[in-house]
Amino acid sequence: MTESFTDAIFEIDEQGIATFTMNRPDVLNALTPGLKDDYIHMLDVVQDNDEVKALILTGTGRAFSAGGNVKNMGNSEQAQSDKARKRIMKMHEWLVRLHNLDCPVIAAVDGLAFGGGLALALQADFVLASERASFSSVFGRIGLVPDMAVFYALPRAVGMQKAKELMYTARSITAREADAMGLLYGVYASEELLPAARALAGRLAQGSKAAIGLTKKIVNRSFQSDYATMAELEADGQAIMFSTEFHREAVRRFQSKEAPLYNWDKMGGAEN
Repeated sequence: MTESFTDAIFEIDEQGIATFTMNRPDVLNALTPGLKDDYIHMLDVVQDNDEVKALILTGTGRAFSAGGNVKNMGNSEQAQSDKARKRIMKMHEWLVRLHNLDCPVIAAVDGLAFGGGLALALQADFVLASERASFSSVFGRIGLVPDMAVFYALPRAVGMQKAKELMYTARSITAREADAMGLLYGVYASEELLPAARALAGRLAQGSKAAIGLTKKIVNRSFQSDYATMAELEADGQAIMFSTEFHREAVRRFQSKEAPLYNWDKMGGAEN
């Protein structure tokens, strides 16, 4: 299955793995108006689509995404505070959808993931990077604060102290340093990156989409919720899952000593 996009390429294969490839290498896959619209279009296609079991985000050329297009910054209209605020809040309308998408999201970062590119990677459940990848909360270099939910996601990924350092200094880090910080699922040679992302997506796609999707929605609330709230969400979620066909069939197979529907260990384990 293919869809028509302006600044991206979007495909869904026979396994139900969707791949969204940012395709403006001439501007390092910066967040052009067309690319933002493509993200919204892609989310419209993927969200609540039972055919889609996992989503891979990647980019063409030497960047995953360089984030905001600095060449378009600086004009007096864009600098107006009220318009700047509206632009940021408009992006959060689709970013939160990406954050809570009801399937696993995998970012395959080959090259730069700066500013908004870092933000997009952080919205994924798993970030895989090539050995040539680099990351930067670059906003401070041009006198801006982080946006696109970096304030929310980066401390959760690397801890508060490291997040502050990366935000304050706006320095770039290599894939190996990002991996040591806990930002990455794994580091791969460039030619092995997309195959590794697809292999991970393919194994996850064999699980219960309903269970993984609901697990994601609940665990995404973990750091800002108290024990009682999480217990309520857990109880509600489990009550729903007990009625699913996947659960009933998995139990039947277990009781009948048949091959399981989903067994991560027997499917080869983790790629990293």
